Amino acid sequence: MRQHPIGDPFVPVVRCAADLLAVVPHTLGYWPADSLVLFAAGNGTAGACVRVDLPGGPPDEGLQEAFVAELADLVGHDALSDRIFVIVYTSPSAGDPPVPPAEVEGVLALVDEAARRAGRAVAARWIVAGDRWWPAEDPADVQDVTGIADSAVNAALVASGSSYAAAPRLAMDHEYGALPAGTARGTGRAAVRWARAGEGTWHHLDRLVPALSVWADVLAAVRDSPEDPVPTVLGHDDDLLGHLAASLVDPVLADLLLVVCATDDLEGVLAAAAMWAELCDDVDDPEAGADGVPIGPTLAPAPSGLPPVPLRPPAGHTGRTPGPGAAPVPAPDAGELVRLSRVLAGEWADAPHWALLDTLYRVLQVLGWLLEPTEHPESAEEAEPTAPTGPRPAGGAAEDPGQDGPDEARGRTVLAGVLVQLAQLNRFRARGSHTAHFVRRATALVPGHPSALRVLRLADARPVPLWARDRATAWHA
Repeated sequence: MRQHPIGDPFVPVVRCAADLLAVVPHTLGYWPADSLVLFAAGNGTAGACVRVDLPGGPPDEGLQEAFVAELADLVGHDALSDRIFVIVYTSPSAGDPPVPPAEVEGVLALVDEAARRAGRAVAARWIVAGDRWWPAEDPADVQDVTGIADSAVNAALVASGSSYAAAPRLAMDHEYGALPAGTARGTGRAAVRWARAGEGTWHHLDRLVPALSVWADVLAAVRDSPEDPVPTVLGHDDDLLGHLAASLVDPVLADLLLVVCATDDLEGVLAAAAMWAELCDDVDDPEAGADGVPIGPTLAPAPSGLPPVPLRPPAGHTGRTPGPGAAPVPAPDAGELVRLSRVLAGEWADAPHWALLDTLYRVLQVLGWLLEPTEHPESAEEAEPTAPTGPRPAGGAAEDPGQDGPDEARGRTVLAGVLVQLAQLNRFRARGSHTAHFVRRATALVPGHPSALRVLRLADARPVPLWARDRATAWHA
């Protein structure tokens, strides 16, 4: 019997334009819209696939220069590529042959300049508009997008289990599944109670230490579980899940959690936090933190009367252990603080601990689903956790955040905190579209959300983290 020339006959081999166009939505996870996609290649292999929004508004020389510079920077990071394929996804065009929007020609000219600066050749350019596509150089060669779906590469990818969503939000918000049908939980109410009780106190070091320890326990339980992560996360009670979600309202705790997962070093991050706290406590600036956002942790003891952190996750699914008590403040370490700042800035040269970061991503997605407002709120009985340890509304009655202005705002702020953390994780993964998506969702809930805007500033300062420039240390889906 003849051996197939390729070891695995289901390995997709791009042989024509439709094949390459079929790869794009599988790579991004969704079919792009109003987008510019650059697909790098070199030495017979596919490289980075970059998607950015099409520039909008009237032409502006300064904005165009910034757009070209960003594209050149993004393309240039893939050191193994020598050429790029360009695809513009735009609105449907009328006429035969079709006439794309006038701004498309301008976008293609900007891409040509960006490729020249990055030292890459433009191998081909296509325009996808609605249900038709064609080469940019030959608008008369119009083809139906069904040819992309029918391509051999798309068939091979589907056969291997790959899929993509018809819309970006569905792809990004449900990248790893969805809640089981009929799930009714009180996580949102628990999160509001924890947010109210812990307001302005999460950044106290004696509060950060046990809160991060509980996060580490939950992530370890999810990562080590042989089950699908969604039911494993849902196996924890609402009080604990609400505490996790509410803790991310604080940007200091959220940053520390990111670095704990990136380095898999809770002890080292706590030593960095102690050093950071010493420096912040020495700041003599009345304006520091005046906007309600802490500039860092503090060694000052947390206010008395705060509820203790919830119970730890089940130990081996058979029992429970008490939450951590007053943990000793770790010794400050300046070297650990330097590492923490480099990780957050995307300037760390080592490989992030992707397995732990991916576990955090999955937990955050489940929290986001649980916190999403529902059309049919739970009953008071369903809303209360079975073994509550957190704060209670006055009189012990179940409250409805939807009927309480301040608590409704707290609920939005908690969900925004989860979304910002997802944006940060996507920044670590060098997925600009996903980063922008979660930032947009967070700022839609809380306009001008400081932490969300900070993610954009960090992404603008370093669009591709240092570790993402090397395939050996970059994230792989």
